[in-house]
Amino acid sequence: MKILLKILGDELFDSITRELAATKSAFPRRLSRANALNWQIRRLEAPMRPDYLYDAADHTSVLLIGIQDPSDIESLWSIGSREYPVVRIGESGNEPSAVILVFKNQPESFDVIGMPWLVSDWVCGNDAMHELARRIIATLRRQESLQEDLAAGQLMMHLETRRLIYNGDSVQLSPAEMPLAELFMAHLGSVIPIEEIHLIFRLSGRSITGSNIRVTIYQLRFKIELLTNHHFTIACAYGEGYALRPGKWGDAPRFPVTEAHQNAVVQYN
Repeated sequence: MKILLKILGDELFDSITRELAATKSAFPRRLSRANALNWQIRRLEAPMRPDYLYDAADHTSVLLIGIQDPSDIESLWSIGSREYPVVRIGESGNEPSAVILVFKNQPESFDVIGMPWLVSDWVCGNDAMHELARRIIATLRRQESLQEDLAAGQLMMHLETRRLIYNGDSVQLSPAEMPLAELFMAHLGSVIPIEEIHLIFRLSGRSITGSNIRVTIYQLRFKIELLTNHHFTIACAYGEGYALRPGKWGDAPRFPVTEAHQNAVVQYN
C-alpha cells in the first residue's frame, strides 16, 4: 500500500527524507504480513494552499506541515473557516488528506481547543520520528484510509472502542494503555526503546516515573496474556525497552475470557 507524505516545510522535508533513507527507519514497512507499506514523499512550496489538502483518488495521503513558530498556525484559519468547505464540495469528489502539524519545539502555550478544525493531530519536535510515524498510522486508521486493521495474527485492535480482540473475545483498554498497545502492535517483535515510551507518556500528560510506566505495561501485558491465553506477551529487554512477542505458552489450551475475567482486569485500571 502506498502512503504519500506531502510535506510543507524544508526542514521537515529534509528530516523525513533522512529517516526514510535510514536502514532502521521509524516508519514501519508493514502493518501485517499481508500489508506492506510504501512510503513516498512530496515537497510542497510555501505558502499553504487549499489544493494541498487533496490528491489523486488512488493515493492515501497525509499532509505534514512544519511549524517553526506557533504563529504559523494562523495561516490555516482562513482555509479552515472559509475556503476549505468550498473546496470540499468541489468537482473532484476526493476526500481531503489528513493534516498533521509538526512543531519544531514544544510551544510554551498550546491551545488545543483553538486548533483549526482541519488539523487531525500534531507532534512536537522534528526529531520525534517514531511518534510522528505512529500518529500517521493512527490517524489513517481513524479515518478508515488503511485497507487493513492493525493486527498481529488474530490479535486486533478496535480504536473507536479501545478494545483488543482475539478469536472473538475482547478486553477493554484504558486511555493510558491504548497508545502503548498501538505502538507495540505496529512494531510487532521489535524492541520499543524506553525513551520512546517516555515520550508517549509525556505527550499524553502522564507521569513518566518508572513505577507509573511499569504498572501500565504490567496491566497491558496482563490483559494481552489473559485475552490470548499467553499466545502473546510483552517481553522486557533489560536496559533497552519492551516488545510485543509470541508468549512461551503459545500452544496452551484456549480458555474463553469470561465476565469474571473481564471484571478482574478492570480492577487494575
